[in-house]
Amino acid sequence: MNDFQQLLNKGDEAYKKDDYGKAAIYYEDAFKLVTIENKNKFKPILPMIGRCYRQIRSPESVIDLATEVKKKFGKNFISPVFLTTIAAAYIDLNEFSKARKCIDEAIKLGNGKISGPLQAVIDRLEKQ
Repeated sequence: MNDFQQLLNKGDEAYKKDDYGKAAIYYEDAFKLVTIENKNKFKPILPMIGRCYRQIRSPESVIDLATEVKKKFGKNFISPVFLTTIAAAYIDLNEFSKARKCIDEAIKLGNGKISGPLQAVIDRLEKQ
């Protein structure tokens, strides 16, 4: 097993134990090792990292991660699930217009389907 996979596994273990700070560190270290060859193993982890950052009250880190991911792999690498997390982070930061843009993009990428978590973010935004 390579270092990248070991870091993902350790991050997953910490995440399952709700140790979000530790999980974020492992996932950040794994992100540094993401290559074209292993990027698809990392893509599903993005929403989990976002949740870690939000749980440790660092929503700006979600935005920073999204920016880095877009630079490294392009906008198409951002999934509707991760967009939902980004939108929630923007709401945490009181940046409601940016949250709305992420919600709209998540709906578009999801072919109009609205997941439960996305609906929760929409409801939260509408209360603002």
